[in-house]
Amino acid sequence: MWRNAEEMEPDLTDISRRLKKYGTLPVASPVVRDVLRSIDLESASFEQTATQIERDPDLSLQILRSANSLTSSFTGRVHTVLQAVKLLGFSTTKALVLSSVLLDRSKVHAGIPELWSHSQIVSLNARILARHLDFPWEEEARTAGLLHDIGKVFFYEEFPEFYQQAFQLGDSPQAVPDWKREREVFGVDHSFVGNRLIQEFGMPRILSDPVLFLHDPPAELMFPQLTQVLIVADQMAVAMGFGSPEFDFVEPVFVDALHRLGLGGVDVKILLAEAHSRSAMVEILSL
Repeated sequence: MWRNAEEMEPDLTDISRRLKKYGTLPVASPVVRDVLRSIDLESASFEQTATQIERDPDLSLQILRSANSLTSSFTGRVHTVLQAVKLLGFSTTKALVLSSVLLDRSKVHAGIPELWSHSQIVSLNARILARHLDFPWEEEARTAGLLHDIGKVFFYEEFPEFYQQAFQLGDSPQAVPDWKREREVFGVDHSFVGNRLIQEFGMPRILSDPVLFLHDPPAELMFPQLTQVLIVADQMAVAMGFGSPEFDFVEPVFVDALHRLGLGGVDVKILLAEAHSRSAMVEILSL
């Protein structure tokens, strides 16, 4: 029986136990399993990966939609799975496949569609930022954007009643940031869980570390620029109206991240204008 958050005591043992079953991804589709195995091989090729994806029409459609929403504004329309995989790269393709599995198994829970839309916009914003700042890791920025809230899927699935309570406060001025409320109730937040899941799925620390420090970064970071880009991309999405349903306010960490990246008010206006113009494609292709 679920109790009110105020009545709960953090139980890290319980969280750890629940997380163990996510260590091996529960994949129902052999196509998805083969795609993930292929991407992880040193001999991986775009052609082989695309051929395997094409065995699953639903997965093919999702990859094509995502490629068009995340890249078409920069490169033109994507018509084939092979084009999509080449444009997205292996890391982003893997992130999309992992997300599709986790989101599909959790789609019955409230908030999942909004969570996916938010993650896609953060991914788009991260790529825009990387280009604006002339940083060399566009694919990593885009991939981290897709995965940054994957830890919420765990909480949505394991503790749906908790988020039902949080949704009721999402647009209230009294709302506490989601990650703070999670720490109070569970002892860890969705960024910590997301970091664990990303590492369990065999993805590098350049992706997992920025996710871990998304809301509460320490003074010293292993990947400072990518972490700050992810923070700005996330907060931009909220400012654009693509926030998560359980907390819909821009946080103070946004200003500090802008400062550390050397971005001023004019930069923000330019970035938001570009993000708004490109976000329509994400909305259309998410229908």
